[in-house]
Parts: sequence; C-alpha cells; structure tokens
Amino acid sequence: MLIFKMALRNLKLNKLKSLIVGLIIMAGTILAILGNSFVDTLSFGMKKNLINSVTGEIQIYSSDAKEKLSIFGSMDGGNPDVGHINDFHKVKTILLAGVPNIKTIIPMGTNFAMFNPGNILDIKLEELRALLKNPNEDPGKIQILKDHIQAIVLDVVSGYEINPENMSYLMSNKDFQEAPKNLKIVSEKSFWDKFTSNPQEVIEFLANKLAPLIFDDNMLYFSYIGTVPTLFQDSFPLFEVVKGSNIPEGKRGFLLNDNVYENMVKHRVARRLDTIKKKIEKEKMTIAKTKELQEKIKANISEAAVIYTQITPADTKNLIIDLQQHLNSQKQEIRDLLQEFLAMDDQNFFQRYQFFYAKIAPHLILYKIKIGDVFPVNAFTKTGFSSSLNLKLYGTYHYKSFESSPIAGNFSIMDMMSFRELYGFLTPEKRKETQELEIEMGLSDEQESMDAMFTKSRPLESEAGKSQNLKGLQKHSMGEGNKKRNSWEEVYSREAMENGVFLNAAILLKDPTKIEATIEAINLISKENNLGIQAVDWKDSAGIVGQLTTVVRILLYLSIFIIFTVAMFVMMNAILMATLERAREIGTMRAIGAQKSFILSLLIHETFILSFIFGLIGMSIGVFIVLLIGKIGIPAMGDVSTFFFSGDRLYLTLNPIHLITVFISMTVIALLATQYPAWKALKISPLEAMQKRE
Repeated sequence: MLIFKMALRNLKLNKLKSLIVGLIIMAGTILAILGNSFVDTLSFGMKKNLINSVTGEIQIYSSDAKEKLSIFGSMDGGNPDVGHINDFHKVKTILLAGVPNIKTIIPMGTNFAMFNPGNILDIKLEELRALLKNPNEDPGKIQILKDHIQAIVLDVVSGYEINPENMSYLMSNKDFQEAPKNLKIVSEKSFWDKFTSNPQEVIEFLANKLAPLIFDDNMLYFSYIGTVPTLFQDSFPLFEVVKGSNIPEGKRGFLLNDNVYENMVKHRVARRLDTIKKKIEKEKMTIAKTKELQEKIKANISEAAVIYTQITPADTKNLIIDLQQHLNSQKQEIRDLLQEFLAMDDQNFFQRYQFFYAKIAPHLILYKIKIGDVFPVNAFTKTGFSSSLNLKLYGTYHYKSFESSPIAGNFSIMDMMSFRELYGFLTPEKRKETQELEIEMGLSDEQESMDAMFTKSRPLESEAGKSQNLKGLQKHSMGEGNKKRNSWEEVYSREAMENGVFLNAAILLKDPTKIEATIEAINLISKENNLGIQAVDWKDSAGIVGQLTTVVRILLYLSIFIIFTVAMFVMMNAILMATLERAREIGTMRAIGAQKSFILSLLIHETFILSFIFGLIGMSIGVFIVLLIGKIGIPAMGDVSTFFFSGDRLYLTLNPIHLITVFISMTVIALLATQYPAWKALKISPLEAMQKRE
C-alpha cells in the first residue's frame, strides 16, 4: 500500500511527464480498438457475403486440378484450370451419406461469354426482315420502318468522316475502302426506289456495306455461373430476383446480374444520367465541382446521335415540339435540340432527368437485351473452340445489401445443361445427335467419337478422310447445330440437371463453426471412395477476394506495431527524463536504505497506474466511437466498397476479446518502456545523487 501511495504522489509531482505518457497510452488504445473493430467488421461482412452469395462455407473441385480454385478469377483475369468431375450425382450421394454436417451441395462452373446485338441499323434491318416475311403485315407499319432506316442511313452519310489516325487500319479494311462509293450510292434517290421493287437487295446492301461503318459499344462481355438456378436461389439467402423471374425448374435460360444489366446492357446515355443522379444523391457530388460528372455530361452531348437515330421520323417531329417547349428554344433540328438538352447543370439536372425518361426513353431501345428475349450466347469450350447457344433471358438478380457492387455483379446465372454444352461437355441429347452424325460420316469407333474430343481419351487418328469428317462434325457441334435448334424450349428433370459433369460445387453446412472438421471428413471420404475431389474453405475458394481481409488485417497489425513501437520509445524517453530529474530523490531513498527492488517496483507501479487509468479512458473513448459508428455507419466511397461494407454504410461492431487484448498489450508496452529508465535509475549511486543540486 505504501509503494502505491508513493507512486501516486510521484505522478502528481510530475504531472506534465505523466500526462504525456498517459496520452500516448490512451491514443494507442483508441487506435487499436478502432482498427481491430474495423477489420473484424470487414472480415465478418465479407465472410457472410461470400458464403451467402456464391462460395458456401466449403467448395469442392477436382483433386487433379492444375491450378487452385478461384471463383472470382485468377490474377491474369482468366478462369483457373480446375479440371472437372464426371458424376455430380455420385459425389452428392456419397458426401450427404458420409458427412452429417453437410446441408446442401450446389453444382457449379464458371466461364466467360459474349453477345453482340448489333448497332441500331442492324436492329432495324432485322425488324424489317421480320415484317416482310409476313404477307399480311400492315404496309403502313413497313413504310414507317423504311423511313426510319432511311433517316438513320442519311445521318451516317452526313456525319461520316475518316479519322487520319486510323487511316492505316481503314485502308486495310474493305468496308472502309469502299465507304465513299457506298455512301454515294445510298445518297441517291434511285437506291431507295428499289425498296419497292427489290427490298431484300436494299436490306442486304445496307447490312453488309453501311452497318459496319456505324461504331457502337455493342459487344457485351460477362462472366457466368452454370448451376441449378432454383437450387441456387433456395440455397443462398442473399440471392434476389430483381426483374422478371428466375429460370424455371428444368428450363434452359439465362439470368443477368442486375448490375451488369443496368451498367452494360442499358442505353449508354441513360446509364450516364443514372450514374450522375446517383453520385449527386448518394455521394453529394455536384456537376459544377466534379470533373467526373462534367465528363459524363460532355460524353452525352457528343453522342446525341445515339438518341435521335433510334427515334422514327414521325416521333421525331413530336419530340422536337416537346423539346422546344421544355427548353424554350427556337432551334428546329433534333440534333441541336438534343445537344442543348443534354448540356445539363446542377440547376436543371433533375428536371431534365425526369423529362428524359418521360418523353425520350419510351422511343429508345433502352436495353440491348430485353427480359424475355432469346439471344445467342457465345462462349469458348475448354478446348478453345467457339460455341453458341440461343438462350432466353428470364430476368435479372442481385445480392441483397451490396446490390451495386461490381464485385458482387461479377457473375450472371445459366442453367447447368447449357453451361455443360457451351463448355464442351455433351448432354445426352447432344450425344445422341452427334452419334447419328458419326454414323452418317463414317466415324464409329470410340477413338473417333465426339466424346474423345471432349475428354481425356486417346488422341484422334490423323487419316486425311477421317480428319476432314471430324472437322466438319466439330464445326457442327461448336455452333452451327446449336443455332438451328430451339434450345431454350427444351425441358430437363432435376435429376438430368444435377447428373453429369461439374467443375466445382458449393457446400452449405448445418453447423458453420465446423468448417475445418468437415473439410477433413470430405477429403477422407474422397480418398476412401475414389471420388477425385478436394475441399477448401470459402476464403481459399474465393481467391484474391477472399484473401483481402487477411491482407487488411496484416496491414493493420503492422501499422499498430509501428505505432506501438514509436509510442514505446516516446514513453521511454518521457519516463527516462522524469526519472533522471528525480535522481536526487532516488539517491536519497537509496541512502536511507531503499533496495534496488523497491525503486524498480516503485517505477513499475507508476507506469502501471498510468496504463490502467489512461488505458481505461482510451478504451472508453474507443468503445464510444465504435458504438457511435455502429449506429450511424461509415458511408461507402464508391460501388466497390459496398461489397466489403455489406451495403452502403459500414457499421462497426465490438469484440470483447479484442478489448481485453488491447488493454493488456498497451500495459505490457508501457511496462517495457519502463525497463530502460529503471535500469538507468538503479545505476545512480546514493552519494552521486545527494551531491547534485536541484
């Protein structure tokens, strides 16, 4: 008790030095609590998001995989080579029977796809072809479409120019070499007179000679997951259909991520306006002060043509009147009116935004693919050949709480049967079709079969005739045959969807706390039953995305270590100065019989009291800040951060274990900082200290 009272007295006598050391302890405690809370909340949110959206607690894939599974892609942007497993039904049956903790197994596979809907001229020409095929079609409707096509073409003629920077490329491209001649042809009245006598000739000329001259961002690229869509929806709680519906049970189809649909498929002027609106409302940006928004406004003005070329001449006349009234303008040309309209600022943006969707958008192709459309999905098989399937777009989906994140929007959804076919694995129907072709082409043995092309079987024979037949068969299977059949109308049972090849599978557990034990059990059963699979947890299967929290935590701990190290030296210096200033006092105590152990204990008590008092203050402030942020949240800066924040704001949480750990750590650091000053104090001799003046 005496030493405790003496320690308190000494701290009061050296208030400034005590306050400096105490503030350092307090600041370190606050930073450590906030940092740990931030990383814990981030880690928990990412874990919840990944497990409940795509990875599950565990992923399984081939034990013979050449590369590690990374659902979100590898460092080079491609999909890793994880091989495949032949029989999902067998794997599912054995695992469910042998591992009681498994709740659900969802078959999967990932790949890239592309789709080119064509530019506005391609689309309108295709519409005209469809109308002309119907002998009972209204001639007035056909004439309206012809007038629209003519307006599009004449706009191309009036605005077409060759950029000298691209001259070398243009001169090597036949379409552009012939562009001046072709533009002159379509400018003449005689060309359009042929629409009555020979419409097909006009259509083909425009499709082959004029449409390639129109540049547009038509090509769409997206990643997709092949799975059982209804099982996927039932298994992952964050999955939510936004537009349309999910792919029905047993049907082929496609489900786009809503983020892709709104930011890639939507009309580019409309999506820029949506982005500006979002930035203004959510991020409190202004057009006047934000270069990013100003660039979007300029891009819209320069691309007014992508609006008026989509509007029929009759609708254009009405829109001109509406724009003149809305802008209070006397301009007569739709191009000039639209450019004036799109030159938006902070004062008129929301008014013009509403006008755009009320008066202009109804006349546009607002989405390149509409819900319910059947469109060709082009992909590459695992052997590198092009493959195509016509699939119906049933709807769009997102993951609740981080809807706008591009990371969450990385994947669209496809039924497993279509995925297998696009990836190069034969369905029973496709196998039957190719067997008939094999018989017809004289390819009968296993070595020459289509199965050999898509498995690890023996190499194909290289006899000239058979090789030629095989190339023809391969060409048929890789696209031409796909385009001829209405694959989107085919129906399959759940058993057929689940049976067959898969690349990887998500496993959801009854008890998520037993991930490691379940992984061990799966790997053991795989060896015992020769399943050829390996299991990894959600973090490893997500690849670099799953490792981000570990990286953030390492960086945090490194930062805290540096801060604590600096704090320790600052405290050491402050304590040393305070100790040396008390040299006379320490010498006097030594002279009257105080042992070195007593002096050491006194200094340690002083530091411990400082650590306890200011550590508690720092912990209280840190807890208060965490609880405050836990209520109001930290706003996400940009769409990417919404994935890591699990929404638009990050709400911090407390971990009692970390509070205790931080408090003990700061106390230990403070005590370590005392050691050198204490050692210096113990070297002071009583005689030397007594001789020093105050």
